[in-house]
Formats: sequence, C-alpha cells, structure tokens
Amino acid sequence: MDNRNIPILGIGLPVHNGEKFIRNALDSILSQTFRDFELIISDNASTDSTATICQEYVKKDIRIHYVRQSKNIGSIFNFNFLLQEAKSKYFMWAASDDYWDPTFIEKNIRVLESDETIIGSISDIELYRNHTKKLKPDISDPSNRNIERFQYVCPTFGPFEKRIDTYLRFFQASIIYGVYRTEKMKESFIHSRYFWAMDLAIVLNLLKYGNLHVVDEILMYRYVQDKPSKSIIQYQIKLKIPMIEIIFYEFPFTFWCLKNLGCKIFIKNIHIFIKLNLRAGYVIFAEIVRIIKRIIFKQDKFW
Repeated sequence: MDNRNIPILGIGLPVHNGEKFIRNALDSILSQTFRDFELIISDNASTDSTATICQEYVKKDIRIHYVRQSKNIGSIFNFNFLLQEAKSKYFMWAASDDYWDPTFIEKNIRVLESDETIIGSISDIELYRNHTKKLKPDISDPSNRNIERFQYVCPTFGPFEKRIDTYLRFFQASIIYGVYRTEKMKESFIHSRYFWAMDLAIVLNLLKYGNLHVVDEILMYRYVQDKPSKSIIQYQIKLKIPMIEIIFYEFPFTFWCLKNLGCKIFIKNIHIFIKLNLRAGYVIFAEIVRIIKRIIFKQDKFW
C-alpha cells in the first residue's frame, strides 16, 4: 500500500459476543472529530449476532474492515493480531463495550504530535454501569501526588526509574487503551502465553521508550460488569492457565519484572512484590476454603 494512503491512526477492536454494546462503541468511533483512521474489527469466533452487526457497519463506512477468526484464539492473541495488522503512525485498541467523547482521538493525537517524548496518551476515564473501589494511594510521597488526581489512569514524567515506580505503585493498566506510537507498542507487546497482570507488564515495557500522558478531561467511558466474577480460580481456568500459576498467580508477573526491569528496580520495589504475592496467596487460600465448604455442604456451585 502507498504510504500516502495509510491513515494516521489504526484502531483495533477485538470482540467476542459483543452484541449488547458493540453498536454503541462503533457509533462512538464513527462520531469522532478526527477522521483519518482505519478501524479493524477482529471477531473472536462470536456465537451471537456480533458478525451481523459488524457487517452492517462495514457497508456504512469504508474505513471499517471486519475479520472473523475461525476459532476463538484467546484475547491476548486477538489483541496482538490487531496490533500486527496496523501500518499507521498511531494505534489504539478499542474495547467493544466502551465509548468515547467525540474529541477523544483528536485531543490525544494532538498531544502525540506536539511532543516526541510522549509515546502514549489517553484521557481521564469514568466507569459506567457499576462503581469500583477507589484507589487510595500513599500521597505522603511527593512523587506520588499526581496519582491522587486520577483513579484509573496515571501520567508519567521524569527518568525511567521514576516512571516505573509510579506504575508499580499505581498498579492499574487501563491506560493501555490510549493512543500510542504504533512501532513503540509493537516493540512493547509481550508475545507469550497469558499471565496475570500481563497488561500492566506491557505498560511497564512502554515506559522504556518515554512518558505517558493523560488529558485532564473525562473523554472515555469504560464498562464494568454489574456482577463480576468473584473467582480468580474460575477466571484463570477458563484461560487454561496451569494450576501452579493459578495458585501462585502473581509470581509470573513478579518474575517478569525481575527479568525485564533489572535487579536494581526490582530490589528497590521488592516490598510491592512481597505484598502482591502475600495478597495473592491469601485470596487463593480463602477461595479454596470456600470451595471445600460448598463441597461439604453439598452445594451445587463452587464459585
């Protein structure tokens, strides 16, 4: 393809059985004030009416391309498929149950165009449909003050170690749904079997290349389930995670950080990793006790 015909932005929308929300997401994308984009939908073998809805939108707008996977390839591989398809200067993933203010893309592209040290930009986020527990960071540390302003995404600045410290404390990865320099995201993506907090590991990889920016306006709305699964074991079994990694589910992320961030950063933040793994051990132990209790009392469901 002639580079002159490649849109500035590639949008990748992974979906599996998204009939409930995908119309709203597509309408929101098509309503953006920034028009120079290509939208690729990767349908992960949906069994509902997702395919029919997507084909309807393909006929409406030539910027939309629809790909249906012949079988469910898993969410990580579906995300990676869309990223590798991107030839544009910038790239963003769009969740099928999110929606955006019409100026979301325009304002984030403007940030990236104006500052080469910024490799990704997103707006502040508001959750809808449900309320989650608010983040309560330790704001006694002056370098952590900016976290107080943002509940779900956090900007970074300064040297690499400071950027890493910020996100290890913040420990949220919704910022992965921002607008990124495509090549930097491709270099940062982790090509391996899924492990717990893999999205955060990708964010930490991105921080090697520069800063993350947050537009100080709520321009993005993320869906949260009314009744999310309370079972970490059940969730990971569905992802076909080996049992040893389910029991010690924070260890793969901990080991990844040691290997990829270096001993100096790891040791400096070792208290965070100790807390993560102790908390994970408690959560799994409590769930196993609950499963045993339900078996003893002959209740049908373990979860």
